[in-house]
Amino acid sequence: MRKFVFAVLMLLAGSDIALADSLRPPLEKQFFDFFAQECVAGMEADAKSMNLDTSQPAIKEGIDRYCSCTSQAVVSYLDPKEIISFANDATKEPVASKMKPHFDRCKGK
Repeated sequence: MRKFVFAVLMLLAGSDIALADSLRPPLEKQFFDFFAQECVAGMEADAKSMNLDTSQPAIKEGIDRYCSCTSQAVVSYLDPKEIISFANDATKEPVASKMKPHFDRCKGK
């Protein structure tokens, strides 16, 4: 009987872990969201330093489109190790050079 109870408890514990994993967003989405938020914050700060009103729909939409494009490029073209390196220092080579053409394509989107 003890073995049966133990087996049932282990199954229940395992299902809780599986449920917790299924509730967590995939790692790629977490990276995408992180880079998009960082990009938007930086672009808004740059726009404000140029006395642009970031609440204007055209400016906000342009920032959002560019940041979505660049964030998608990061999660699409970098492996996990490169993503972490890029998150720590976006100017560090060779990752910065690897991303430059993708970021250039995002301009004007």
